[in-house]
Amino acid sequence: MNLPQPIAISPHRIDPRTLPGHVHLKVASLENQLLFYQNVLRLELNWREGASAGLGVNGRDLVRLTQIPNGKRYRGVTGIYHFAILFPNRRELARAIARLFALKWPNSPTDHVMTKTTYTHDAPHTGSVD
Repeated sequence: MNLPQPIAISPHRIDPRTLPGHVHLKVASLENQLLFYQNVLRLELNWREGASAGLGVNGRDLVRLTQIPNGKRYRGVTGIYHFAILFPNRRELARAIARLFALKWPNSPTDHVMTKTTYTHDAPHTGSVD
């Protein structure tokens, strides 16, 4: 009996060098989001142009932000509700979580056995993250 090959060894698999693209978020306050992603998550500002900016690591954008004047949050509608940022190791993840706790930033550290993570909300529309 011929069984199908597992996808992992299939000739049609995705090239292992393939990387996901960036996440593009509309935000009410570009300044607050930049402070959050740079100071709390330690992403680098790769570029900024008008009301938009790109942040990431090693010059590669992971998150692009565009400020929308009078932007509003909508609950209970279709759309992205979370995305993941992979830290290089557990120590860096622990440092990011420590920064969240130091700011009294609501987050939920979680152990999924295969992955360690924390879930948090975006930066507020007002206030500062230093």
